[in-house]
Amino acid sequence: MKKACLTDATKQQSFLGFVVTNKVLILLMALLLFSGVDTFAQKKNVTKARANIMVEPRDTKTAKEAILLALKDSTTNKLANTWYVAGEVYYAIYDEQQKIEWKQRNSGDRALMGNALKKALECYMKADSLDRLPDNKGRVKPKFSSKIVDRTLSFKLAFPDAGAYYYNKKDYLNAIDMFEQYMRYPSIPYLKGRGLEKDTMINLLKFNSAISATFAKRMDIAAKYFEEVKDSVKSDDDRAMVYANLSAAYESMKDTTNMLRIYQLGARKFPREQYYTNNLINHYIARNSLPDALTWINSSLEQDSKSAALWNLKGRILEKEMDKSTLTDKSDLLKGVLACYEKAIEIDPNFADALGSIGRIYYNKAVEELQKVNEIKDDKKYKAEKTKLKVSFEKARPYFEKALQQSPNDKDYVTALRGIYYNLDNDAKYKEMDELYRQLTTKK
Repeated sequence: MKKACLTDATKQQSFLGFVVTNKVLILLMALLLFSGVDTFAQKKNVTKARANIMVEPRDTKTAKEAILLALKDSTTNKLANTWYVAGEVYYAIYDEQQKIEWKQRNSGDRALMGNALKKALECYMKADSLDRLPDNKGRVKPKFSSKIVDRTLSFKLAFPDAGAYYYNKKDYLNAIDMFEQYMRYPSIPYLKGRGLEKDTMINLLKFNSAISATFAKRMDIAAKYFEEVKDSVKSDDDRAMVYANLSAAYESMKDTTNMLRIYQLGARKFPREQYYTNNLINHYIARNSLPDALTWINSSLEQDSKSAALWNLKGRILEKEMDKSTLTDKSDLLKGVLACYEKAIEIDPNFADALGSIGRIYYNKAVEELQKVNEIKDDKKYKAEKTKLKVSFEKARPYFEKALQQSPNDKDYVTALRGIYYNLDNDAKYKEMDELYRQLTTKK
């Protein structure tokens, strides 16, 4: 009896095990069946999408809905055919809007056209990459290659049009995006070897992208494209403009190294354009790198020796260098400084800054002499030396008077002239300058 019970128990266990096993099998079969049905459904969506763009009138809305479902599926999104049909659907959307644009001027959705082509290009590229994968036997037999190439090339010129549309709308970042779609053509794998890298429109679109990026205040993008086209622009004026914008972009990005590199390149390439040299000079002066500033001033003067501003600037730098000098006798250095200021006045007789600088040098020298005279205890000798001082103050007078004519509200000139007239015993002029000084200092 016990044996019989064990046998029955064993049978029961075996039966139960069989039941459990079969439940698992049934479940697996159901999953496989469901999976197969789902895959079939997604393939049917691909067919549906294709069908809706092959008939007239086309139903691009339904086609797009169907293909998006197939693209989301983990099985059908691995098939070249799915992506190829997706590309055709997006192209159909573009084509539909383009025909509206032709028939009803400015009625097509230009933004939709550009975005549809961008999507189409992405789908065709994905389709081509899947289409070139080896089959189970290791063979590569692409089915869509020639169709993809023809279609991709057919809408190439639509991207610059889309970029122009966005540019005119001042939507500069989208304009750049459309220009970049065209610019990527030479790097598309299935278009290699077709000479697209020689396309001259690419540099024009890079230039347009740089300008768009400048307006969008995306200086990183602007710098990238200005760098790429800076030496390919044919016109000297346009090339100079590119260099100027490029240096400004780097300045905005606080990229001092590249900013100075472009200033230096610009100064060499466009020696008569003072923009680059002046910015270099100002940069070095601001950082008290006077020898570097002087180097670029001399370089600039070699190209344009008739620039009063450069001679005046050179005089200022030499004067600063003279002040820093430890030499006891600075007379030779002073001669060099005065020669620069005199050259500036020779070129531009009304150059107030150079006139004022010469007047200041002579005035300061006269004040130094006055301080020494004031230390003289002997009254007779004091009066004699004080009389001689009038020559020194007189030397500064005409420079300040002419400088004041050019800059009548400059308090420094008025202050200097007030002191000069006082020491020249010219009471009338002294009072005039004193009154003018009061007016200037009380002005709001």
